[in-house]
Amino acid sequence: MSYQDELYHLAREIDATVAAVEQAATSAARDRVTWTLPGDLGSVTVTAGGELVDVSVDVAAMKDYSAPSLSRQLLLGIQRAEETAAQRYETAIAAVRDEERLV
Repeated sequence: MSYQDELYHLAREIDATVAAVEQAATSAARDRVTWTLPGDLGSVTVTAGGELVDVSVDVAAMKDYSAPSLSRQLLLGIQRAEETAAQRYETAIAAVRDEERLV
C-alpha cells in the first residue's frame, strides 16, 4: 500500500470517528435526567445539554418547607441533576471515543 493510500485510509478512519463522536454527543445531549427531591417534595428534570425541562413540586409536601429552604432544595436538585447529566454525557462520548480508539 502506498503512502498516499495509507493517508487516505487514515483520513477516512478519522472522519468516521469524528462523525461517530458527533452523533453520540447529539444523542447524549437530548438525554434527560430526573432528580428526586428529598421528602417526596417532587423532582426536577434537565437535559445533558443543561436545559431545565421540568420542575414538579408536591404542594402538600411544599408546606413543610420555609421559602429559603424550599428554594435551596430546588436549586440543589437542579445542580445534582445537571451534574448527573453532564457525567452521563461525558461517559457516552468516552465510550464512543474508546470504541473508535481515538484518544
